[in-house]
Amino acid sequence: MSQILLDIKNLGFCLEDRWLFRNLEFSVPTCSFIAITGPSGVGKTTLLRSLNQQIRASEGNIHSSLSREYKTSMIFQDLQLSNGASTLTNALSGCLSRHSSLRTLFGFPRNEKQECLNWLAKFGLENKSHQWASTLSRGERQRLAICRTLLSSPTLLLADEPVASLDSSWAIKTLKIIKDTQGKIGGSVVCSLHDEEQVRQFADFVLHLNPDNPEAWTWEKISPTQA
Repeated sequence: MSQILLDIKNLGFCLEDRWLFRNLEFSVPTCSFIAITGPSGVGKTTLLRSLNQQIRASEGNIHSSLSREYKTSMIFQDLQLSNGASTLTNALSGCLSRHSSLRTLFGFPRNEKQECLNWLAKFGLENKSHQWASTLSRGERQRLAICRTLLSSPTLLLADEPVASLDSSWAIKTLKIIKDTQGKIGGSVVCSLHDEEQVRQFADFVLHLNPDNPEAWTWEKISPTQA
């Protein structure tokens, strides 16, 4: 039986006297992939940041049933990588919440490093583990940011256009990894996407934000076409 991780009621956000969305209501069940769609500027990033408690909505409530031991993590559009650190070090930072600062003062445990290398291999970065993040291509940097976030083992994964810089092949591979990984741990994904084919292939629910009317958002349950 599905548990509700987040329950959103009457949510609204006003930016510079313009409402991006109003009276927004939906819930995030376990083992679900929710796609947020709509044109640029409609409020997708704002909504994700609200769900991540980075910013406060103008009205409404977000009720979370996630207890302290269950983590929420976010993949950001700007990636937030450390350019002067290696690919491996950036990825390992996703494990920081599992260890004290004293424990990592002299390095991460060997099993964490091996797990990290395994994840880098899934994203085609195994041969670039010692390369500085600043020297990676934009697509490689995006895959690294996703790898780092998945290593934090979040129950709720929020993703802001996580495959925007990837070619179609890597985009599909990456979304499959994200969905499969979250499904295995009973977690969920809330993800902004632009590509309609990707939405239909991976999403269980679609929240579409309307640029012309902040209250004309739609919520649709769909059957993913993923093989």
